[in-house]
Amino acid sequence: MIRSVRTTLLTASFGALVLAGTALCSAQATPTMYANSSKYHINDLDVGVAATGQYTNSITSQNYGSAGQTLPHQATTDSPGVLVTVRDQPFSWAGIELNYQYTKFSERYFVRAANAPINAGANTPVFVPTSVHEATAAYLYHAKMKRVKPYAGIGGGALYFTPTTARPNQWRATGLAEVGLDLQTSSKLGFRFGGRGLFYRAPNFTDTSLASSRWVSSTEPYAGVYIKF
Repeated sequence: MIRSVRTTLLTASFGALVLAGTALCSAQATPTMYANSSKYHINDLDVGVAATGQYTNSITSQNYGSAGQTLPHQATTDSPGVLVTVRDQPFSWAGIELNYQYTKFSERYFVRAANAPINAGANTPVFVPTSVHEATAAYLYHAKMKRVKPYAGIGGGALYFTPTTARPNQWRATGLAEVGLDLQTSSKLGFRFGGRGLFYRAPNFTDTSLASSRWVSSTEPYAGVYIKF
């Protein structure tokens, strides 16, 4: 009887020591684990440059504004551009990118004449040549392949319109969606092909007569190279 009780007590004591040791180890390991997981580790970093083409839809079917005025028609000239991208891929299936793009085109408006009735047709042309700077970021999703890597991304940022005429500069928020393909060579050099879409409110350069109150989309195919670090 005494031996049985002693055995039980020893077993219970040993079990308690094991549980206490396990809890202590867990308490010591948990902060380390969380500390390590909170650190961002750069992995598979690359820098790319690409030539782009910019094609923006026109605004031609307009209703009247709230005051009964004729809203302007608007069209953007097609133009080339240059895109610089920095990408990192902390996971095999996901990554992030930072983009800067420069392009230059002309915004063309057709508004009603200054002395025309408020509901007169929009037939007086106004041209605003402008440079555009894009700063965007996106999340990327990659297919798990070695040499050929399809990807899709979604993000957003801002466009900065800087007219070359005497008009004020203007910011516009933009959404970004893209799909593409990376072709990795045996060296650090790779080739990148894809298409992007920007979605933003049409610029008016703070001129109410140019305010179409509409959103436009720019389609941008691109091709370029990148270097891995």
